[in-house]
Amino acid sequence: MCGIAGFYHGKGTPVSSDSLDRMNLALKHRGPDSNGIYYDTHSGLAHSRLAILDLSDKGHQPMKSANGDFILSFNGEIYNYKELRKELSSLGYAFESEGDTEVVLKGYEKWGTGLFPKLNGFFAIAIYQKSINELV
Repeated sequence: MCGIAGFYHGKGTPVSSDSLDRMNLALKHRGPDSNGIYYDTHSGLAHSRLAILDLSDKGHQPMKSANGDFILSFNGEIYNYKELRKELSSLGYAFESEGDTEVVLKGYEKWGTGLFPKLNGFFAIAIYQKSINELV
């Protein structure tokens, strides 16, 4: 099971990559396949990945949206991700990976928090939207 961690300062206090690196080190046993961090002035996300559905590097996290506005760290399994992927594809969304992570990211881009009732599975999700400086 993946590990996710992070923090949000909101305004002013710069985020340190050192803190995120230490978080990832503490989570390494949860996700030995890869790890990553994202940070900017206001927020930081750390991810330790256990690859299950998409074993490729395209499932690396934290995952950024194509426009770079949304950053996602996700743990869990979405049972209905293929149906959601099909719906999003019909709405013009293109996918690069085969797993549920990208479906969650693009679903959030489309529906915002309205995505959550659509998800069937178990999950923990952290999504940061840079343009409005919001962490959900």
